[in-house]
Amino acid sequence: MKHIETTQLEAYVLDQLGENERMAIEEHLDTCDSCFEAYMTELESWTLEPSLADDFTDQTIDQIIEKQVMPTVEVKRTSVQKQKRTLMHYGLAAGLTLVLMVSGAFEQVIHVFDEDTFKERPSISKNIVSETDRLLQKVNEEMGSDVDE
Repeated sequence: MKHIETTQLEAYVLDQLGENERMAIEEHLDTCDSCFEAYMTELESWTLEPSLADDFTDQTIDQIIEKQVMPTVEVKRTSVQKQKRTLMHYGLAAGLTLVLMVSGAFEQVIHVFDEDTFKERPSISKNIVSETDRLLQKVNEEMGSDVDE
């Protein structure tokens, strides 16, 4: 295949070619070092023109200021809504407590966890102390057997 013309490379860089032409150029660039060098030179000379409007910064700052002013109004509304929601939750909790008390659900819970059941169980701190003592004894036994060997 012959070398790629400069006009075709320019069109390739600017993405102005059809799919078949692009694929053909890409295949040629994979195999031809001189065309690849020309392509790289074309890329280096290619510059992107700024596409932002002159007043882009001013517009952006104005939008940021607008966004910052609006939440203060919404915060006032949401704080009133939070107060209403909190009162509603307190009311629901109080109502549910009354229903459970009247139905006897709390009484059943108390019978499940009566004092005798708690007295029969060893305390957590006693369990921790006994387990720690058991582990220390085990470690001492193993260290004693290691020293003997």
